[in-house]
Amino acid sequence: MAAATGSNRHGAEAMLVASVGEDICLGFANTLTWRGSAVPVETLADFVALLAWAQASAALPPPAGRELARWGDEHPSRAAEIFAEAIVLREAIYRIASALAGGEPIRGQDFAALSRAVAQAPMRRQLVRASVGYAWRIELGKVGRAGVSAATLLAPVLWSAADLMVGGARRRIRRCANDACLWLFVDASKNGTRRWCDMASCGNRAKARRHYLKIKQG
Repeated sequence: MAAATGSNRHGAEAMLVASVGEDICLGFANTLTWRGSAVPVETLADFVALLAWAQASAALPPPAGRELARWGDEHPSRAAEIFAEAIVLREAIYRIASALAGGEPIRGQDFAALSRAVAQAPMRRQLVRASVGYAWRIELGKVGRAGVSAATLLAPVLWSAADLMVGGARRRIRRCANDACLWLFVDASKNGTRRWCDMASCGNRAKARRHYLKIKQG
């Protein structure tokens, strides 16, 4: 979970981030669902939805989320810009992870976009004790200042994407074999042969379709 924000002696807002899953970047990429279908489903409609996702995924502590929501109400144009930046990052992360899953080259512009965002995100350089366990303390800057950006709000997502790219887990990134789904996940199965995002949904649909075709052809 992520801990609350606070102020340091320099007057900048700080946030403690702890226990964020290594695949949080894939969860963010999957906020656009059924990517291979005629009409993909968008689950992030606006800045408020982005904040709600970030809080639900533990990337953003609730106090910071509430403060940012108030700021967004007061600065709708800038909030919309930050939301647009976040969607651009999401699509770059999806294409990068999808390329890794398919053993394909990563596009130069996608790598550059992620690299820039990681450079702009707060650094993980101070480890502190949290209410439960330990956490990274990151400096956010005052809400409403020019320094607040999609890279700031999505820092744990960006850390996750970079870590997956350089770590061994990149070899276990998978893309759902359902061509209408294309959900991304890390294959934690023992033999590393998982094909479906969820056997109960995409896996069973594929199984039912194979059965249907077998009967039709037989």
